[in-house]
Amino acid sequence: MKKRITQILFSLLTFCTNTDIYAQENEKKIKNSWSSSVSLNYDFTNNFTGNVNLGYTQKNWELFLDYSGHSDRIEISSELFRSFSTETSQLLETEQHHLSHSIALQLDMRPSSHDLFLWNLKLQFPKITTNRDINNRTQANEHDLHHRIAFSRKIIEGSLFYKHVYEKDKHELSLNGIFSHTKDSRPSTYQIDDLLAYTSTGNEQPEFVRLQMDYLYTFANQGQLESGIQFFSRWNKTRYHLHDKKKNPDNWLSSLNPNYGLNHKEYIYTAHLSYSQQQGESWHYKIGVLADYDVTHTKLVEATDKHNSDRLYFYPHLTLRYTPSDQQELAFHFTRKATLPDYTQLNPFTSPIDHQTFEQGNPLLRPEVTNRAEINYLLSKAKLQLNGNLYFNSTEKFITPITLFSEDNTLTLSYANGSMENKVGLDINLSGTPSSWMTINPSISLVHTHANGKYQGINLHVDDFSWSGNLELNLNSKKHTEFQALFSYQSPTKVPQFKIEENYYLDLAIKQGFFNNRLQVSFSVSDVFDTSEWQAHSNTDTYRLANYSKEATHAYWIGLTFNFNNFKSRPSADDSHPQKRQVIQLGQ
Repeated sequence: MKKRITQILFSLLTFCTNTDIYAQENEKKIKNSWSSSVSLNYDFTNNFTGNVNLGYTQKNWELFLDYSGHSDRIEISSELFRSFSTETSQLLETEQHHLSHSIALQLDMRPSSHDLFLWNLKLQFPKITTNRDINNRTQANEHDLHHRIAFSRKIIEGSLFYKHVYEKDKHELSLNGIFSHTKDSRPSTYQIDDLLAYTSTGNEQPEFVRLQMDYLYTFANQGQLESGIQFFSRWNKTRYHLHDKKKNPDNWLSSLNPNYGLNHKEYIYTAHLSYSQQQGESWHYKIGVLADYDVTHTKLVEATDKHNSDRLYFYPHLTLRYTPSDQQELAFHFTRKATLPDYTQLNPFTSPIDHQTFEQGNPLLRPEVTNRAEINYLLSKAKLQLNGNLYFNSTEKFITPITLFSEDNTLTLSYANGSMENKVGLDINLSGTPSSWMTINPSISLVHTHANGKYQGINLHVDDFSWSGNLELNLNSKKHTEFQALFSYQSPTKVPQFKIEENYYLDLAIKQGFFNNRLQVSFSVSDVFDTSEWQAHSNTDTYRLANYSKEATHAYWIGLTFNFNNFKSRPSADDSHPQKRQVIQLGQ
């Protein structure tokens, strides 16, 4: 679900405007190497975001410094009902405070036309404070619970990239490396009827390193050979502890057997080789293979046994492309890839949400291996572009969230590997430009999913058809005025153990540019009709479970952005630490 908050964006407008006018007056006299962008964002509930972006450009090198910080509060209302041996209903009110600082420094150097050097350093300091109030009702009693989590993370990540171009796009050698170190802390407290029942402390130190070398060579017949080797390693040490305060009237953790820590190390050695060539004017092909040797060491702290594994796997890929004209393209792709479970899914610590609901990762998860075959068609004309993609995905050992029940009605949210998940789908994207001031982009995705597998007696079978669609409308004028409307819809979907109901929303936005579009003023309404919500319920015969979650997504906000000296934003890198959410959503 998208995170939206009501914001009124302010900036140092007077200073920015005067500075930009002065820069324009002197632009013909002095070529300024500096460029920057500054913004300060604030809303009625004291939420704020701020950004400072600086760029310095010389003939053969560029330096960029970026800072961003934000503080916002998210409110989520949830309901959870379950019936196994007894019935339990819960009302949850969750408030999360996000506070984050991020600093990035990047240096791009081109000492010559044959050499390129990139260096990047990133520091991130996010903090998330969660306060969750729970009203818990069973047939026997009723409790008011409070759960507080103070999560903090410190990340330092650096990367180096070097490319030597003997001849552009024909003979090139590149080297790159990246290292990341993270330190997490997660102290928590649990109260029942205003009595402190338990506290917990925990920390993690996930790290990873990647080293890679790639080589490109073009033969006389214009065939291209690409080869390379890579080493990737990640390791993590988790330590979590629960402390009984001896004030809990129901002794609600007496039957819980938590795991207090994990030592995990993984080493992956990779080599790849591919060959591609253009055949005539219409045909192009590329064929290759990647070999992966994966060594994993897993040890649970309180256990004496170790879980070690190694695996050699091959990942072939093939592309055939036919271009009958400048307006059409038909292509066939086959790929195989592996997806590693992240440390959110691997962490074995049993984390209480309340006295009957827990989260726990699975340290023995195996990577997913996906085979994908697809046929892609592209039609491009002056006022119309059509992209169609028909695909078949087959995933071995697919990773899925699961729910485990016990006889005392305790619910544990975890993860497991299924046996096989097959998907047949069709994606259609259309972009039309009826006039110079209007663009319409409808898209639709159809997918049939069939999955099977079992885990501790749980049937992971799924046989489901679902679809989703987007409709985007853009209206532009020559005076830097832009209007945008976006409608998104997701049909009901089945996943192992659950059915997720439909979700849809409408966003509207208008933006006006000034000073040659250097100053932009926008007004937006997100989730106009306040329809975006989450509903999931069980589709099993052994128990009943229903979950409803509603985030405050309906928002009105205005925005001001200002760029100095034609500053151009650069795309940001993907998050190296993605968070994967459970099917049951309780304001995490």
